[in-house]
Amino acid sequence: MASKILLVEDSDTQLKFLKDGLEKNGFIVETATNGAEGYKKLYECAPDLVLSDIMLPVIDGYQLCRLIKNKDETKKIPVILLTVLDKKIDSFWGKKAGAQLFLSKSIDISELVQNINATLRRYPVSDEYKATVVLKATTFDTSAQSQLNTILNDLLLKSVFANEFRNLSDFMNYERILVEKLFSLLSSFVEYNVAGIFFASPDEFSENILYIDTLGRNLSKSILSDIQYDFFRKLADIRVFKDNKFEVVRILMGKEMEYNFNDLRSKIIIPLVFDKKLIGGICFYTKQDIDYASFRYFDIMISELLAIFKMKYQYTEKEFMSVLDGLTGLYNRRQFELGLEQEYNRTKRHPSDFSLAILDIDFFKKVNDTYGHQYGDYVLKTVSDLMKASFRKTDLLYRYGGEELVMIMPETNIEGALIPVQRLRRSIEEYNFEYNGVKAKVTASIGLTMNYMEFNSAQDLLKSADEALYQAKEGGRNRVVIHEQQ
Repeated sequence: MASKILLVEDSDTQLKFLKDGLEKNGFIVETATNGAEGYKKLYECAPDLVLSDIMLPVIDGYQLCRLIKNKDETKKIPVILLTVLDKKIDSFWGKKAGAQLFLSKSIDISELVQNINATLRRYPVSDEYKATVVLKATTFDTSAQSQLNTILNDLLLKSVFANEFRNLSDFMNYERILVEKLFSLLSSFVEYNVAGIFFASPDEFSENILYIDTLGRNLSKSILSDIQYDFFRKLADIRVFKDNKFEVVRILMGKEMEYNFNDLRSKIIIPLVFDKKLIGGICFYTKQDIDYASFRYFDIMISELLAIFKMKYQYTEKEFMSVLDGLTGLYNRRQFELGLEQEYNRTKRHPSDFSLAILDIDFFKKVNDTYGHQYGDYVLKTVSDLMKASFRKTDLLYRYGGEELVMIMPETNIEGALIPVQRLRRSIEEYNFEYNGVKAKVTASIGLTMNYMEFNSAQDLLKSADEALYQAKEGGRNRVVIHEQQ
């Protein structure tokens, strides 16, 4: 059976030339002299292929192609655009409009036929599909201008919608403001009673904060706890949260409202993943029966949210990496100096205990000299990992320099600090270090102190820990020495 071509051309001469040439090569040819007529005729004749000039009255070839590709019932019909234009931008617009081919009007008829046949083979249209095209002509407005207006309005709305999200990029440095702006935007077009936003952090010791918006109503702690558990349980399939601790729920607004978690009949929890890493998530809960995934601009919303969360994660990652030691993953010396000063000043303003320990790997130079620096790096990294496993998430761990590691333990007296410090020392002593087939035993010496009243500065405190470490080495190594209070 001969293939049917819909030929759209406003030049009588060119129209006759192309029609005659195509019919001589066995095609059935239907014609139209402008884009609007071509779009209407498309539904009447259901062609196997549309061959259209670009420069047309009423509606041009680009717009006609976009109209065809915008509808499920016509988008499978291949389109070839013909033009005298030869700029790259013209080819670009042709491809963006969805055309299968973009050819010069000066093309030889035999070459045109070859391209048409190749396109028909590559993009065959079934009789069943063409039947639905004709059927649709009786069920909705096939006016090209009406359909084009719908598309333009849709594109405009999508553009405005996307720009609203992109304008939030100015607030990447201000998480709380960013959250409030996001909730304000989301609440303007998404139905919900409760919504949540979570930004993942590259810092495994950071808090897992789920920000909650209740649209001005205060919910009970039990409902918030249920939402928090429900949300993080879903995300736990992607990311293992340290100690399963989801520490903080922040409520942005509050007026009284009473309902139960089970009253929230519809929900959607959306993990946001980039480069195989969880970078955050959002959730919506409502008392109404809503299919959130059927929301008209759901895909655009997710795409724009993913872009925002990606920017936020990368910004946080950049800031985080600037304070880390690259080898051990611990905070660097500069962060230690800042952290120690801050903790010292905090406990002066609000009296409480905190302890400080300095660890030195015994005979580390000998390890490097005997086994090489790569082995030494392995030992240092492994000791750092053992240190992370021995301390609480609230404790602050640093690489002070060389083979020296430091631990700040807030809200901890010397007796409480001795427990994890001794645990770390024993775990190093008992660990079987092996790298590239070479086994070794390693120990560490540790000096421990706390913020006694005798210290007049953070530097005095650090000096006391350093002195205790020196005593541990002098006393035979592989031990913990506590600073003796004066």
